[in-house]
Amino acid sequence: AEQNRVHDGPGEAMLEDAYAAWTADTERGLTSVLIASDTASVVALNHRAHNDRVTDGLVQPGGTTTNAGAQIGVGERVVTRTNDRRLRVDGAGWVRNGDLWNVTAVHDDCALTLARASGLGRTTATGMVRVPPEYVAEHIEHGYATTTHRAQGITTTTAHVLAHAGMTRENLYVAMTRAK
Repeated sequence: AEQNRVHDGPGEAMLEDAYAAWTADTERGLTSVLIASDTASVVALNHRAHNDRVTDGLVQPGGTTTNAGAQIGVGERVVTRTNDRRLRVDGAGWVRNGDLWNVTAVHDDCALTLARASGLGRTTATGMVRVPPEYVAEHIEHGYATTTHRAQGITTTTAHVLAHAGMTRENLYVAMTRAK
């Protein structure tokens, strides 16, 4: 009976393997993302990545906290979750849903200065933008892991997909086509 059971999500070993591969890629300087079909895995992976990066001195502790409870510090990888044409990026373009950024400054008012992550995303434009505290609170998330639905539009150098037997082919296709 066990061999015929469809699992609802990735197991602990798969989470660990994907996280280890993502860590190795990021340590080599590659822009990488973890992709899972379920929110619980994404939250767990983002939380772990944040904590490990703080412990390793790659992210400054403190910073600001989003309405969802994510702590964001300098050195963090984040994703913007809504388009805002009023937030103009130096060098061209604006803040778009699904773009990956590196946090370069946390301001006293909880605004963030973001640098586009290696020019990846829907646009090849590079540049920086100061994002106001209201946008940060509502529309910024950690960008280490994401769901397959939210991964649409993200392009990275590598992606590590937590595929499982219950995953739809549409989700698998999106996840498998996010990396160069």
